[in-house]
Amino acid sequence: MAAVTIGSSNEEYHLLLDSAASNTWVMGQECTAEACGKHNTFGEGDSGSLKTTTKSFSITYGTGSVSGTTASDTLHIASLSTALTFGLATNVSSEFNAYPMDGILGLGRGTAAELDDSQTLIEALAAADLIPAKLYGIHLSRAADGTNDGELNLGEVNSERFDGDLDWLDGVPNDTGFWEISVGDAGVGTSLAGLKGKSAIIDSGTSYVFMPEADALAVHKLIDGYTQSGETFSVPCSTTTNLSIKFGDKTYAISSKDWVGGTTSEGMCRSNVFGRQTFGDDQWLLGDVFLKNVYAAFDLDSGKVGFGTKKDGGSLSSTSTSASTSASSSKTASGSYSTGASSSGGEETTSAAPILPPGASATPTPDPSSSPSSSSVDTSAASNDHTGGSSTLAASSLLCIAVIIFTMNVL
Repeated sequence: MAAVTIGSSNEEYHLLLDSAASNTWVMGQECTAEACGKHNTFGEGDSGSLKTTTKSFSITYGTGSVSGTTASDTLHIASLSTALTFGLATNVSSEFNAYPMDGILGLGRGTAAELDDSQTLIEALAAADLIPAKLYGIHLSRAADGTNDGELNLGEVNSERFDGDLDWLDGVPNDTGFWEISVGDAGVGTSLAGLKGKSAIIDSGTSYVFMPEADALAVHKLIDGYTQSGETFSVPCSTTTNLSIKFGDKTYAISSKDWVGGTTSEGMCRSNVFGRQTFGDDQWLLGDVFLKNVYAAFDLDSGKVGFGTKKDGGSLSSTSTSASTSASSSKTASGSYSTGASSSGGEETTSAAPILPPGASATPTPDPSSSPSSSSVDTSAASNDHTGGSSTLAASSLLCIAVIIFTMNVL
Protein backbone atom coordinates (compact mmCIF):
# COMPACT_ATOMS: atom_id res chain seq x y z
CA MET A 1 0.00 0.00 0.00
CA ALA A 2 1.09 3.59 -0.59
CA ALA A 3 0.13 6.55 1.58
CA VAL A 4 -1.17 9.56 -0.37
CA THR A 5 -2.97 12.80 0.34
CA ILE A 6 -5.52 14.43 -1.96
CA GLY A 7 -6.06 18.11 -2.72
CA SER A 8 -5.91 20.40 0.31
CA SER A 9 -6.84 17.60 2.72
CA ASN A 10 -4.25 16.54 5.30
CA GLU A 11 -5.88 13.13 5.71
CA GLU A 12 -3.71 10.18 4.68
CA TYR A 13 -5.22 7.55 2.39
CA HIS A 14 -3.72 4.09 1.96
CA LEU A 15 -4.10 2.82 -1.60
CA LEU A 16 -3.29 -0.66 -2.82
CA LEU A 17 -0.60 -0.57 -5.53
CA ASP A 18 -2.15 -2.62 -8.32
CA SER A 19 -0.16 -3.39 -11.47
CA ALA A 20 -3.11 -5.34 -12.91
CA ALA A 21 -5.59 -2.44 -12.89
CA SER A 22 -5.34 0.96 -14.55
CA ASN A 23 -8.06 2.72 -12.59
CA THR A 24 -7.68 4.63 -9.33
CA TRP A 25 -10.45 5.10 -6.79
CA VAL A 26 -10.94 6.00 -3.15
CA MET A 27 -13.86 5.35 -0.82
CA GLY A 28 -16.18 8.34 -0.99
CA GLN A 29 -17.62 10.45 1.78
CA GLU A 30 -21.18 9.57 0.79
CA CYS A 31 -20.60 5.83 0.96
CA THR A 32 -22.80 4.17 3.57
CA ALA A 33 -21.50 0.61 3.11
CA GLU A 34 -20.06 -1.14 6.14
CA ALA A 35 -16.61 -1.31 4.54
CA CYS A 36 -16.49 2.47 4.09
CA GLY A 37 -17.19 2.92 7.78
CA LYS A 38 -13.91 1.16 8.55
CA HIS A 39 -11.80 3.35 6.30
CA ASN A 40 -10.87 6.94 5.57
CA THR A 41 -13.27 8.44 3.04
CA PHE A 42 -12.89 11.48 0.81
CA GLY A 43 -15.37 13.97 -0.60
CA GLU A 44 -16.68 17.53 -0.69
CA GLY A 45 -15.57 19.50 2.33
CA ASP A 46 -12.31 17.57 2.58
CA SER A 47 -10.58 19.55 -0.16
CA GLY A 48 -11.34 22.96 -1.59
CA SER A 49 -9.89 21.96 -4.96
CA LEU A 50 -12.04 18.84 -5.44
CA LYS A 51 -14.13 18.83 -8.63
CA THR A 52 -16.93 16.28 -8.70
CA THR A 53 -19.00 15.12 -11.66
CA THR A 54 -22.27 13.27 -12.15
CA LYS A 55 -20.64 10.71 -14.40
CA SER A 56 -20.93 7.29 -12.83
CA PHE A 57 -18.44 4.45 -12.80
CA SER A 58 -18.84 0.81 -11.88
CA ILE A 59 -16.09 -1.76 -11.40
CA THR A 60 -16.97 -5.42 -10.94
CA TYR A 61 -14.26 -7.72 -9.62
CA GLY A 62 -14.25 -11.47 -9.29
CA THR A 63 -15.20 -11.26 -5.61
CA GLY A 64 -16.58 -7.77 -5.16
CA SER A 65 -17.51 -4.49 -6.72
CA VAL A 66 -17.40 -0.73 -6.29
CA SER A 67 -19.37 2.04 -7.94
CA GLY A 68 -19.79 5.76 -7.62
CA THR A 69 -18.97 8.94 -9.49
CA THR A 70 -15.80 10.40 -10.97
CA ALA A 71 -13.93 13.36 -9.59
CA SER A 72 -10.62 15.16 -10.05
CA ASP A 73 -8.16 16.78 -7.68
CA THR A 74 -4.44 16.92 -7.00
CA LEU A 75 -2.90 13.66 -5.83
CA HIS A 76 0.19 14.02 -3.62
CA ILE A 77 2.53 11.03 -3.55
CA ALA A 78 6.04 11.27 -2.10
CA SER A 79 7.28 14.74 -3.13
CA LEU A 80 5.18 14.83 -6.31
CA SER A 81 1.77 16.37 -6.94
CA THR A 82 -0.32 15.96 -10.09
CA ALA A 83 -3.91 16.49 -11.20
CA LEU A 84 -5.72 13.17 -11.51
CA THR A 85 -9.18 11.92 -12.34
CA PHE A 86 -10.30 9.12 -10.02
CA GLY A 87 -13.39 7.41 -8.73
CA LEU A 88 -15.26 8.34 -5.56
CA ALA A 89 -16.83 5.05 -4.52
CA THR A 90 -20.27 5.47 -2.99
CA ASN A 91 -21.03 1.73 -2.99
CA VAL A 92 -18.47 -0.82 -1.84
CA SER A 93 -19.28 -4.53 -1.52
CA SER A 94 -18.81 -6.49 1.68
CA GLU A 95 -15.65 -8.21 0.40
CA PHE A 96 -13.75 -5.02 1.21
CA ASN A 97 -14.60 -5.32 4.91
CA ALA A 98 -11.57 -7.57 5.40
CA TYR A 99 -9.02 -5.27 3.77
CA PRO A 100 -7.43 -2.14 5.19
CA MET A 101 -6.94 -0.13 2.01
CA ASP A 102 -8.99 3.01 1.40
CA GLY A 103 -8.91 2.46 -2.35
CA ILE A 104 -6.77 1.29 -5.25
CA LEU A 105 -3.96 3.04 -7.10
CA GLY A 106 -3.98 1.77 -10.68
CA LEU A 107 -0.54 1.00 -12.13
CA GLY A 108 -1.72 -1.07 -15.09
CA ARG A 109 -0.53 -0.89 -18.66
CA GLY A 110 -3.77 0.50 -20.10
CA THR A 111 -5.76 3.69 -19.67
CA ALA A 112 -8.36 4.13 -16.96
CA ALA A 113 -11.15 3.50 -19.45
CA GLU A 114 -13.88 3.12 -16.86
CA LEU A 115 -13.01 6.62 -15.61
CA ASP A 116 -13.69 8.27 -18.97
CA ASP A 117 -10.31 7.24 -20.43
CA SER A 118 -8.46 9.35 -17.88
CA GLN A 119 -4.72 9.14 -17.37
CA THR A 120 -3.12 6.73 -14.96
CA LEU A 121 -0.88 8.15 -12.25
CA ILE A 122 2.29 7.34 -14.21
CA GLU A 123 0.90 8.97 -17.36
CA ALA A 124 -0.17 12.06 -15.42
CA LEU A 125 3.23 12.45 -13.75
CA ALA A 126 5.00 12.10 -17.10
CA ALA A 127 2.63 14.52 -18.85
CA ALA A 128 3.36 17.11 -16.15
CA ASP A 129 7.09 16.57 -16.74
CA LEU A 130 7.54 15.47 -13.14
CA ILE A 131 9.26 12.16 -13.93
CA PRO A 132 11.76 11.46 -16.72
CA ALA A 133 10.06 8.37 -18.10
CA LYS A 134 6.75 6.54 -17.92
CA LEU A 135 8.03 3.67 -15.84
CA TYR A 136 8.12 2.50 -12.25
CA GLY A 137 9.88 -0.11 -10.14
CA ILE A 138 8.72 -2.15 -7.16
CA HIS A 139 10.72 -3.83 -4.41
CA LEU A 140 8.75 -6.03 -2.01
CA SER A 141 10.21 -6.95 1.35
CA ARG A 142 9.65 -10.31 3.02
CA ALA A 143 8.17 -10.39 6.52
CA ALA A 144 9.85 -13.77 7.15
CA ASP A 145 13.20 -11.99 6.85
CA GLY A 146 12.21 -9.35 9.38
CA THR A 147 12.46 -6.54 6.85
CA ASN A 148 10.08 -3.66 6.22
CA ASP A 149 11.61 -1.76 3.33
CA GLY A 150 9.10 -2.09 0.51
CA GLU A 151 9.68 0.56 -2.12
CA LEU A 152 7.93 2.13 -5.11
CA ASN A 153 10.18 4.02 -7.53
CA LEU A 154 8.60 6.54 -9.90
CA GLY A 155 10.20 7.57 -13.20
CA GLU A 156 13.37 5.50 -12.86
CA VAL A 157 14.37 2.23 -11.25
CA ASN A 158 16.48 2.09 -8.10
CA SER A 159 19.67 0.35 -9.20
CA GLU A 160 20.71 -0.03 -5.57
CA ARG A 161 18.03 -2.71 -5.21
CA PHE A 162 19.45 -5.20 -7.72
CA ASP A 163 22.76 -6.51 -9.05
CA GLY A 164 23.84 -5.93 -12.64
CA ASP A 165 21.26 -4.91 -15.20
CA LEU A 166 17.56 -5.50 -15.53
CA ASP A 167 16.44 -8.16 -17.98
CA TRP A 168 13.67 -6.57 -20.08
CA LEU A 169 10.93 -8.83 -21.45
CA ASP A 170 8.47 -7.91 -24.20
CA GLY A 171 4.88 -7.61 -23.15
CA VAL A 172 2.21 -9.82 -24.72
CA PRO A 173 -0.23 -7.62 -26.69
CA ASN A 174 -3.63 -7.49 -25.01
CA ASP A 175 -6.58 -5.13 -24.68
CA THR A 176 -6.93 -5.51 -20.91
CA GLY A 177 -4.05 -3.35 -19.73
CA PHE A 178 -2.26 -6.34 -18.17
CA TRP A 179 1.49 -6.54 -17.77
CA GLU A 180 1.65 -9.93 -19.45
CA ILE A 181 4.82 -11.72 -20.58
CA SER A 182 5.62 -15.08 -22.17
CA VAL A 183 6.73 -17.94 -19.92
CA GLY A 184 9.44 -20.36 -21.00
CA ASP A 185 8.81 -23.08 -18.39
CA ALA A 186 8.41 -23.72 -14.66
CA GLY A 187 9.40 -26.41 -12.21
CA VAL A 188 11.28 -27.17 -9.01
CA GLY A 189 14.97 -26.44 -8.59
CA THR A 190 16.75 -27.43 -11.79
CA SER A 191 13.91 -29.77 -12.86
CA LEU A 192 11.47 -28.13 -15.25
CA ALA A 193 8.00 -29.48 -16.04
CA GLY A 194 8.07 -28.87 -19.80
CA LEU A 195 5.29 -26.27 -19.75
CA LYS A 196 5.31 -24.42 -23.07
CA GLY A 197 3.18 -21.74 -24.69
CA LYS A 198 2.23 -20.10 -21.40
CA SER A 199 2.07 -16.45 -20.37
CA ALA A 200 2.08 -14.74 -16.99
CA ILE A 201 0.23 -11.64 -15.78
CA ILE A 202 2.49 -9.83 -13.32
CA ASP A 203 0.25 -8.53 -10.56
CA SER A 204 1.29 -6.68 -7.40
CA GLY A 205 -2.33 -6.85 -6.27
CA THR A 206 -2.35 -10.56 -5.47
CA SER A 207 -0.44 -12.49 -2.85
CA TYR A 208 -0.37 -15.89 -4.54
CA VAL A 209 0.37 -17.65 -7.83
CA PHE A 210 -2.55 -19.04 -9.84
CA MET A 211 -2.22 -21.54 -12.70
CA PRO A 212 -4.75 -23.74 -14.49
CA GLU A 213 -4.95 -27.00 -12.53
CA ALA A 214 -3.03 -29.10 -15.07
CA ASP A 215 -0.08 -26.68 -14.98
CA ALA A 216 -0.03 -26.47 -11.18
CA LEU A 217 -0.18 -30.27 -10.98
CA ALA A 218 2.76 -30.62 -13.37
CA VAL A 219 4.84 -28.40 -11.07
CA HIS A 220 3.81 -30.08 -7.82
CA LYS A 221 4.50 -33.56 -9.23
CA LEU A 222 8.17 -32.59 -9.02
CA ILE A 223 7.87 -32.13 -5.23
CA ASP A 224 8.33 -35.20 -3.03
CA GLY A 225 5.33 -35.94 -0.82
CA TYR A 226 2.85 -33.49 -2.35
CA THR A 227 -0.90 -34.03 -2.06
CA GLN A 228 -3.81 -32.41 -3.88
CA SER A 229 -7.31 -31.45 -2.80
CA GLY A 230 -9.10 -29.70 -5.62
CA GLU A 231 -7.28 -26.50 -6.50
CA THR A 232 -5.14 -26.64 -3.34
CA PHE A 233 -1.84 -28.48 -3.05
CA SER A 234 0.02 -29.40 0.14
CA VAL A 235 3.67 -30.30 0.68
CA PRO A 236 5.74 -31.48 3.65
CA CYS A 237 6.46 -28.49 5.88
CA SER A 238 10.14 -29.47 5.80
CA THR A 239 10.27 -28.64 2.08
CA THR A 240 13.03 -26.13 1.40
CA THR A 241 13.47 -26.45 -2.35
CA ASN A 242 12.88 -23.41 -4.55
CA LEU A 243 10.36 -23.29 -7.34
CA SER A 244 11.68 -22.15 -10.72
CA ILE A 245 10.10 -20.06 -13.45
CA LYS A 246 11.79 -19.32 -16.75
CA PHE A 247 11.39 -16.16 -18.82
CA GLY A 248 13.35 -16.09 -22.04
CA ASP A 249 16.77 -17.59 -21.29
CA LYS A 250 16.73 -16.83 -17.56
CA THR A 251 15.39 -18.95 -14.74
CA TYR A 252 14.22 -17.24 -11.56
CA ALA A 253 13.86 -18.97 -8.21
CA ILE A 254 10.87 -18.58 -5.89
CA SER A 255 12.01 -19.13 -2.32
CA SER A 256 10.31 -21.76 -0.16
CA LYS A 257 9.83 -18.91 2.33
CA ASP A 258 7.26 -17.57 -0.10
CA TRP A 259 5.60 -20.54 -1.79
CA VAL A 260 5.36 -22.89 1.23
CA GLY A 261 2.42 -21.55 3.20
CA GLY A 262 0.62 -22.20 6.47
CA THR A 263 -0.03 -25.58 8.07
CA THR A 264 -3.11 -27.65 7.27
CA SER A 265 -5.21 -29.88 9.51
CA GLU A 266 -3.33 -32.88 8.08
CA GLY A 267 0.00 -31.61 9.37
CA MET A 268 1.20 -30.57 5.92
CA CYS A 269 1.87 -27.06 4.62
CA ARG A 270 -0.25 -25.47 1.95
CA SER A 271 1.39 -24.47 -1.30
CA ASN A 272 0.87 -20.84 -2.29
CA VAL A 273 0.68 -21.96 -5.93
CA PHE A 274 -2.97 -22.79 -6.62
CA GLY A 275 -4.53 -24.75 -9.45
CA ARG A 276 -7.08 -22.17 -10.45
CA GLN A 277 -7.67 -20.79 -13.93
CA THR A 278 -8.21 -17.08 -13.54
CA PHE A 279 -8.20 -16.13 -17.22
CA GLY A 280 -7.20 -18.13 -20.32
CA ASP A 281 -6.18 -21.78 -20.57
CA ASP A 282 -2.52 -20.79 -20.84
CA GLN A 283 -2.45 -17.70 -18.63
CA TRP A 284 -0.92 -17.62 -15.15
CA LEU A 285 -1.26 -14.96 -12.49
CA LEU A 286 2.00 -14.19 -10.69
CA GLY A 287 1.57 -12.21 -7.49
CA ASP A 288 3.78 -11.40 -4.55
CA VAL A 289 4.85 -15.01 -3.99
CA PHE A 290 6.97 -14.42 -7.09
CA LEU A 291 7.56 -10.67 -6.86
CA LYS A 292 9.26 -10.85 -3.45
CA ASN A 293 12.11 -12.68 -5.18
CA VAL A 294 12.93 -10.03 -7.80
CA TYR A 295 13.07 -6.31 -8.38
CA ALA A 296 10.33 -5.62 -10.94
CA ALA A 297 10.13 -2.69 -13.34
CA PHE A 298 7.31 -1.69 -15.70
CA ASP A 299 7.87 0.55 -18.76
CA LEU A 300 4.67 2.01 -20.23
CA ASP A 301 6.36 3.36 -23.38
CA SER A 302 7.83 0.04 -24.46
CA GLY A 303 5.25 -2.21 -22.82
CA LYS A 304 8.11 -4.22 -21.30
CA VAL A 305 8.59 -5.76 -17.86
CA GLY A 306 12.06 -5.88 -16.33
CA PHE A 307 13.36 -8.21 -13.61
CA GLY A 308 16.54 -7.82 -11.61
CA THR A 309 18.45 -9.98 -9.15
CA LYS A 310 17.90 -8.66 -5.66
CA LYS A 311 21.07 -7.69 -3.82
CA ASP A 312 19.78 -9.41 -0.68
CA GLY A 313 18.52 -12.57 -2.29
CA GLY A 314 20.50 -14.19 -5.07
CA SER A 315 17.17 -15.42 -6.39
CA LEU A 316 18.14 -15.35 -10.04
CA SER A 317 19.85 -18.19 -11.84
CA SER A 318 21.04 -16.73 -15.12
CA THR A 319 21.95 -18.72 -18.20
CA SER A 320 23.25 -15.73 -20.13
CA THR A 321 24.31 -12.13 -19.77
CA SER A 322 21.35 -9.93 -18.95
CA ALA A 323 20.21 -7.17 -21.25
CA SER A 324 20.99 -3.61 -20.33
CA THR A 325 18.45 -1.38 -18.68
CA SER A 326 16.61 1.15 -20.78
CA ALA A 327 18.22 4.55 -21.13
CA SER A 328 16.98 7.17 -18.70
CA SER A 329 16.61 10.88 -19.13
CA SER A 330 18.97 13.27 -17.42
CA LYS A 331 15.97 15.12 -16.05
CA THR A 332 14.96 13.82 -12.63
CA ALA A 333 12.68 14.75 -9.80
CA SER A 334 13.90 14.04 -6.29
CA GLY A 335 12.19 13.21 -3.05
CA SER A 336 11.28 10.33 -0.78
CA TYR A 337 8.54 9.43 1.64
CA SER A 338 8.35 6.71 4.27
CA THR A 339 5.24 5.67 6.14
CA GLY A 340 7.26 4.14 8.94
CA ALA A 341 4.73 1.35 9.54
CA SER A 342 5.77 -2.21 10.24
CA SER A 343 4.44 -5.48 8.91
CA SER A 344 3.80 -8.67 10.76
CA GLY A 345 6.50 -11.27 11.29
CA GLY A 346 4.55 -14.01 9.54
CA GLU A 347 5.38 -15.49 6.17
CA GLU A 348 1.94 -14.84 4.70
CA THR A 349 1.48 -11.49 3.00
CA THR A 350 -2.23 -11.68 3.79
CA SER A 351 -1.48 -11.79 7.51
CA ALA A 352 0.32 -8.45 7.65
CA ALA A 353 -0.86 -6.02 10.29
CA PRO A 354 -3.82 -3.99 9.00
CA ILE A 355 -3.35 -0.25 8.59
CA LEU A 356 -6.58 1.29 9.81
CA PRO A 357 -7.79 4.85 10.40
CA PRO A 358 -7.97 6.12 13.98
CA GLY A 359 -10.95 4.72 15.86
CA ALA A 360 -11.51 1.79 13.52
CA SER A 361 -11.19 -1.78 14.71
CA ALA A 362 -8.99 -4.22 12.86
CA THR A 363 -10.83 -6.89 10.93
CA PRO A 364 -9.40 -10.35 11.69
CA THR A 365 -6.98 -11.44 9.00
CA PRO A 366 -7.78 -14.60 7.03
CA ASP A 367 -6.75 -18.04 8.23
CA PRO A 368 -3.63 -18.93 6.18
CA SER A 369 -4.71 -22.57 6.04
CA SER A 370 -7.97 -21.76 4.32
CA SER A 371 -8.67 -21.53 0.61
CA PRO A 372 -7.59 -18.22 -0.96
CA SER A 373 -11.22 -17.53 -1.82
CA SER A 374 -11.83 -16.55 1.80
CA SER A 375 -9.35 -13.70 1.65
CA SER A 376 -9.44 -12.57 -1.95
CA VAL A 377 -10.48 -9.62 -4.01
CA ASP A 378 -10.04 -9.30 -7.75
CA THR A 379 -8.45 -6.01 -8.75
CA SER A 380 -7.52 -6.84 -12.35
CA ALA A 381 -9.36 -5.65 -15.41
CA ALA A 382 -10.61 -8.07 -18.03
CA SER A 383 -13.00 -6.10 -20.20
CA ASN A 384 -14.76 -2.76 -20.44
CA ASP A 385 -18.41 -2.17 -21.19
CA HIS A 386 -19.36 1.44 -21.78
CA THR A 387 -23.03 2.32 -21.82
CA GLY A 388 -24.49 5.79 -21.69
CA GLY A 389 -22.91 8.05 -19.12
CA SER A 390 -21.40 5.25 -17.07
CA SER A 391 -18.62 2.76 -17.49
CA THR A 392 -18.42 -0.83 -16.29
CA LEU A 393 -15.34 -2.96 -15.82
CA ALA A 394 -15.72 -6.73 -15.50
CA ALA A 395 -13.11 -9.27 -14.44
CA SER A 396 -13.01 -12.93 -13.58
CA SER A 397 -9.88 -13.62 -11.57
CA LEU A 398 -9.60 -13.96 -7.82
CA LEU A 399 -6.80 -11.98 -6.23
CA CYS A 400 -5.54 -11.78 -2.66
CA ILE A 401 -4.59 -8.47 -1.14
CA ALA A 402 -1.00 -8.10 -0.03
CA VAL A 403 -0.81 -5.54 2.76
CA ILE A 404 2.55 -3.87 2.23
CA ILE A 405 3.75 -0.44 3.33
CA PHE A 406 6.11 1.22 0.89
CA THR A 407 8.83 3.81 0.93
CA MET A 408 8.40 5.84 -2.24
CA ASN A 409 11.50 7.18 -3.94
CA VAL A 410 11.11 9.59 -6.83
CA LEU A 411 14.31 9.46 -8.81
